[in-house]
Amino acid sequence: MDNGSPWGTQSNLPSALGLWLVGLGIGLIYSRPARSTDNAVVERSHGVLAAWVAAITCADFAECQQRLEWAVTTQRERYRFCGDQTRLEAYPLLQTNLRNYGPDEDSRLWSLDRVRRYLAKFRFQRKVGKYGQVTLFANTYSVGRAYARPYILIHFDELTDQWVITDESGQDIRRHPAKELTYAQISQLILAKRRKK
Repeated sequence: MDNGSPWGTQSNLPSALGLWLVGLGIGLIYSRPARSTDNAVVERSHGVLAAWVAAITCADFAECQQRLEWAVTTQRERYRFCGDQTRLEAYPLLQTNLRNYGPDEDSRLWSLDRVRRYLAKFRFQRKVGKYGQVTLFANTYSVGRAYARPYILIHFDELTDQWVITDESGQDIRRHPAKELTYAQISQLILAKRRKK
């Protein structure tokens, strides 16, 4: 996946969309930042799709959806590329979606435990503000004024559902409940504060 929004974030935290996908059991593999050649076929496909659909010129969502459907159908079923075959003729499995999904299935498929296990693998470095606080997702957590300015490490303890804040030597400083890790917040993609334009 791309590192930019909404797939990734500019920090080392996963995005809400990423955590929602993890909760559905989808593994995340990010390309290296600023290395479009790592995923050149997909990048080229995005460029062609963007040019063909020209979403910015659409009057509304319905027109954009119609153009998108035309572009996908043309790419798969009309455009000949491989020994005079269409993509669908060359790759008939494109018609088979082995993982059908509908939003009404979230309650059956989505698991907060998957998100917890995923987050427990990471260590996040944060700089402590002058008032002794750090921001994690959209929440501010107290570390203590004594730690203002240096960097601290944060990891998620999946057994206690807490953010564990440690100093550079690994000594626990504080623990806070991970209040933002709920299905409601992750599924609505509201883990981060919206930036004003």
